[in-house]
Amino acid sequence: MKAELLLDCANILGEGIQWSVPDQRLYWTDIQASQLWSCDEFGQNVVVKDLPERLCSFAFDLDGHMLCAFASGLYRLNVKTEACELLSLFEPDLTGTRLNDGRCDRLGRFIVGGYHEAGPEAISSVISYADEKVIPLIQNVKCTNGLCFSADGRNMYFTDTATKIINRFDYDPDTGALSNKVDFAVLGDEDGSPDGSCLDGEDAIWNAQFRGARVQRFLKDGTRDICVDVPAPNVTCVCFGGADLDTLFITTARHKMTDDQLAQSPQAGGVFFVKPDVCGFAENRYKGHLFP
Repeated sequence: MKAELLLDCANILGEGIQWSVPDQRLYWTDIQASQLWSCDEFGQNVVVKDLPERLCSFAFDLDGHMLCAFASGLYRLNVKTEACELLSLFEPDLTGTRLNDGRCDRLGRFIVGGYHEAGPEAISSVISYADEKVIPLIQNVKCTNGLCFSADGRNMYFTDTATKIINRFDYDPDTGALSNKVDFAVLGDEDGSPDGSCLDGEDAIWNAQFRGARVQRFLKDGTRDICVDVPAPNVTCVCFGGADLDTLFITTARHKMTDDQLAQSPQAGGVFFVKPDVCGFAENRYKGHLFP
């Protein structure tokens, strides 16, 4: 399959894309530009908001506010007033790490992980946030990506992009505990590196492949299925959206591309779409208090 251009937005590092059912809009972040973007399912009615720092991933809560994984930590953002409340700093004692990919589990916890962008060492982590508590989940991470959950909430998918391996864990939806880590899929050199992922209604995983110019669908047993070609090399994140949740939306990046590379891929940094004849799920909302 081939993806088509939805919006030629030339994002430096488009990421974290998700569809909001209540207002029928697509939201994503340009991390390096510190901007939140949104549009309708046809790429129209575009709104761009400048933010106080780099927004790396996010979730909407039940009130329509955003739980924001900014580079420095977790904040609650009122989108209308732009008031921003600090909830928890991330790894304040580590130099060169920031938050990166995040997503809510099926009960509404926010699972988010870090990226050590200042060096090659795997010194960051993945955490769970709910009830105003931070719980460590995974240690020794270089670059968190690919977080998503099976339909029943009992499996969590994750990749440390540098390893080129997508892992699957057993996940206890009641406690949020991880166990039984396995290698779900391994990418080759020709694939690029695994980035953001989402799940469809058949429990298959769609994975964006950075430097691979593609999105790869993996069936629930890890078998490769549909491959979507994207006319941009750095494919970063995916989500299902649209009125019927039957459109796969795709973000890309032009970060660190040379002038020659941009001339060869002028749509790099755009948002793309494809209709793969399968539907996805509505994005889970963050629930600040799971156990009142």
